[in-house]
Amino acid sequence: MDFNLVDDAWVPVILVDGSVAELSIRQLLTDAGQVRALALDVPTQVPPVLRLLLAVLHRALEGPVNDRQWHTWWQAGGFDADRVHQYLDQHRSRFSLFDPVAPFMQAGGLEALNGQTKTAALLVPHMASGNNVPLFSPQRDARPEPLSPAQAARWLLHAHAWDTAAIKTGAVGDRKAKAGKTLANPVGSLGQLGVVIPTGPTLWQTLMCNLLPLPGAEDELDLPVWERAPLTAEWNGARTPTGPVDLYTWPSRRIRLVPDEDATAGGVMVRRVVVCAGDRLALGNGQQLRRWKESEPHAAFKRSSNLERKHRFAPAYWPVRHMSDRQLWRGLGPLLTQAQTLSATAGKDAALHQAPRVLSRLGSSVRMAAWGSTPLQILAVGLEYGNQSAVVTEAYGDTLPLPVAVFSAQDSTWRDAVLDTVEGTARAVTALGFLAHNLAVAAGCRPEEEDLLAGHRSRAREQTYAALDAPFRRWLAALTPQTEPETAQDAWARQVRQIVRSHAGALIDAASPAAWRGREIGDGDDKQRIDATVAELRFHSALNKALAELEAPTDPSLPPVAEQAELEAITP
Repeated sequence: MDFNLVDDAWVPVILVDGSVAELSIRQLLTDAGQVRALALDVPTQVPPVLRLLLAVLHRALEGPVNDRQWHTWWQAGGFDADRVHQYLDQHRSRFSLFDPVAPFMQAGGLEALNGQTKTAALLVPHMASGNNVPLFSPQRDARPEPLSPAQAARWLLHAHAWDTAAIKTGAVGDRKAKAGKTLANPVGSLGQLGVVIPTGPTLWQTLMCNLLPLPGAEDELDLPVWERAPLTAEWNGARTPTGPVDLYTWPSRRIRLVPDEDATAGGVMVRRVVVCAGDRLALGNGQQLRRWKESEPHAAFKRSSNLERKHRFAPAYWPVRHMSDRQLWRGLGPLLTQAQTLSATAGKDAALHQAPRVLSRLGSSVRMAAWGSTPLQILAVGLEYGNQSAVVTEAYGDTLPLPVAVFSAQDSTWRDAVLDTVEGTARAVTALGFLAHNLAVAAGCRPEEEDLLAGHRSRAREQTYAALDAPFRRWLAALTPQTEPETAQDAWARQVRQIVRSHAGALIDAASPAAWRGREIGDGDDKQRIDATVAELRFHSALNKALAELEAPTDPSLPPVAEQAELEAITP
């Protein structure tokens, strides 16, 4: 009974000719140029699988140590197959999924203190299991579908990366287990991150995008889990990662897949599992937080004043997480922050945001020259947790085309143009939100009824953002090195004006007779009249101001507006 990830097919892919296949680690790395993309079960499987491949490459190729070596690999057009084969052969035994002593990313012989196992649904967030019961799950916890070895391998990696927090089953041999369980377990190694991964037209280009220089003298300490001692039930408390390779294969849980010979299914299946507490990231002081940030290349970080006060350490950063109700392009700011090297004395002068290191590195002159006009996309994934992070409430997945010029460390023209465009778009949508707000006030809604007014603003904004989403992605995808930023901004601003005015027209057409009659609000010198006509004038003035920096000349078809009208809600 053996299934080895090195040579057995377990990763579904789409090949460059459009066909689908399942490949082993060896095939993925030696034929990476023939693979268009990973075609996994869910987007959140992509980061742990891709990071596994990166860890193998870093160790097999012993680098890259700098961008010069990276460029040599880029020119070769593929990875050194001999070195990949040699490394995989050397460590092949540690990639056996059901090895009795050292199974891949598992603890051999792991047993729960109560002697029980749980269904394999425990590894799959969208399947009902224990407290995690999705509303419309097609599976019951009592009789979930079994997992093939290939599926089990993918969900095993997913569990280490994204498993829920709180109470875990105590393991035999784990001295930290109390009363048959361990408490205060954090989420998996990626659960606190808004993961961001640049991708190219082929798997080889995607891997090359994500191969960053190793940290130099510490390379021999930065080891993947399969080059360390086999996992056991015992875990040594919180520890600091030794580098990115360590993080890429972080064993945040102790797991054992229970293989079951199933004649009806045609071979080995996994129906039962044991999942217990595992390694925790040490995040208890400022130095540990800094080490985590320096080791994690696939997330943006933001300064936290709370952490700085708590640890008396500045700057202290915490990961930026994706918002499940917001498209990726609406939050580009933290992702495109200029790369900065923080000194130990940076203190309060340090930047508010630190962009994902993998994106900042794309801006080096060597990598930009190599990448040229090759299409680039950004994959963003994450999970939201609820009930003290014990259940998964939302899954986030988005992709966004971006020209490599926006990452340039030498020229910020395109970065500034894209960020200014996003900000101008946000101001235009905000103007529409306040139109909805003012129409509601004119119709009789009291200004102090903020919850109700906030609902009017939010609905108008989200409907407009939904209408802008596809056009904005097309606008981004069409940007080329030959495009003039000012021309591109002007073209987009005109699209925004058209779409936002269309939604404004719908709001005005739907205004009630009471809104057209209007009313007076406020007292004394603050008394003012608000009706649908005033709300519309205010909207057009606000829209002009929102797009003024992007669009020129001013659209002559706009109705006249009062010069002093401002973007504001009518308040008493």
